[in-house]
Amino acid sequence: MSVAEFSIRRPVTTIMCFVSLVVIGLIASFRLPLEALPDISAPFLFVQIPYTGSTPEEVERTIIRPVEESLATMTGIKRMRSSATSEAALIFIEFSDWDRDIAIAASDARERIDAIRSDLPDDLQRYNVFKWSSSDQPVLKVRLASTTDLTTAYDMLDREFKRRIERIPGVARVDITGAPPNEVEIAIDPNRLNAHGLSINELSERLRTLNFSISAGQIDDNGQRVRVQPVGEITDLQEMRDLVINAKGLRLGDIADVRLKPARMNYGRRLDGNPAVGLDIFKERSANLVEVSRAALAEVESIRAEASMRDVQIKVIDNQGRAVTSSLLELAEAGAVGLILSITVLFFFLRHWPSTLMVTLAIPI
Repeated sequence: MSVAEFSIRRPVTTIMCFVSLVVIGLIASFRLPLEALPDISAPFLFVQIPYTGSTPEEVERTIIRPVEESLATMTGIKRMRSSATSEAALIFIEFSDWDRDIAIAASDARERIDAIRSDLPDDLQRYNVFKWSSSDQPVLKVRLASTTDLTTAYDMLDREFKRRIERIPGVARVDITGAPPNEVEIAIDPNRLNAHGLSINELSERLRTLNFSISAGQIDDNGQRVRVQPVGEITDLQEMRDLVINAKGLRLGDIADVRLKPARMNYGRRLDGNPAVGLDIFKERSANLVEVSRAALAEVESIRAEASMRDVQIKVIDNQGRAVTSSLLELAEAGAVGLILSITVLFFFLRHWPSTLMVTLAIPI
C-alpha cells in the first residue's frame, strides 16, 4: 500500500499526523534559543600576561621568550605573534585545524604555562587565556556619561550597575570599561626615606614580606585536624599606614602618603562631549539572547529612573536582541509576501480555490 493510498483510506489518521507535526513544530519554534549568529569557535588563542611597572624589553626577555618556547611545542600551530608593552605581554596563537576543540587547546596552553611558572618573574600575579567564539560577543552595550567624571566612579558603577545586572538569570558577566578599579598608591617622600636610612628596594621588599597569605598545612592533635594558614594580607588603608617597616618602629605613614586612586588608563571615550564609561553585558552560552537582552534592558531602564541617576546620561549603542527580533520580523514579512504571491499565482493558473488551497497547504511539507 502506497503512502497516497493509505492517506486516502485513513483520512482521520492522516489529518492527526499532519496536526501533530504542526503542533510539534510550533512547540519547538518557541523553545529554540535565538542567536544572532551560529556558535562558531575560531582556532585562535589569546594569552594575556599582565606585568605592570616594567619595560617592553624586560617583558620580552623574562616573560614572552619562555612562554613562547613552551607554547611552541603545541601541535598544529600555524602562526604565533607576540607583543610586549610596559603593562603586559600579549601572545596570539592561530591553529591550522578548524576542527580542533579550542577549549582543549586553551587548557593545554594553561598547563604548559603553569609548567614553567618557576621560570617567570616571582611577582607575576596571574595570566589569562582567551578563546574567540561568536557567542562571546556582548548582547547589550551601554554607555554612561555625566557632568561629573564617571571614569573615577568605579565603585558606584560596580554597585549600581554591574552587580544588579549580573543577578539577572542568563547574564554571565558585565564588563566595565573606561573606569578602572581603584588601586593603592604609596607616594614616598624621598627626604623622609633618606633621613631614616632606607632605600626604595628595602622598602619594597619589606612591603612584599608583610603582605601575604599562604597555606601552612595541617596539624593533627589527638584526632583533631586543624588547618593552619598564616595570614598577613592588608585589608584597609589605615592598616597599611600603620605597617611597621623597621626595628625602630617606623611606620609607612611616617614616610609616605597612602591613598586610593583610579588605575592609569591609556585610552578614553566621550559621549556628547563628556567623559564616558561603558558597560558590556554578556550572556551565558545556553541562554536565550532575546530574553537576556530584554531583561538587561529593563534593569537598565529601572536604574535610569532612580533619583540618584538623574544627572547620568545612559545610552544603549548596541542591542543584539533587538537586531535578532528585527531580523525575525523581516523574515516573517518576507514569508507572508511570498505566501500571498504563491496563492495568487496558483489561483491564476488553476482558477479553482479548493485546488489552490490544497497545493498551498502542501508547500510547508
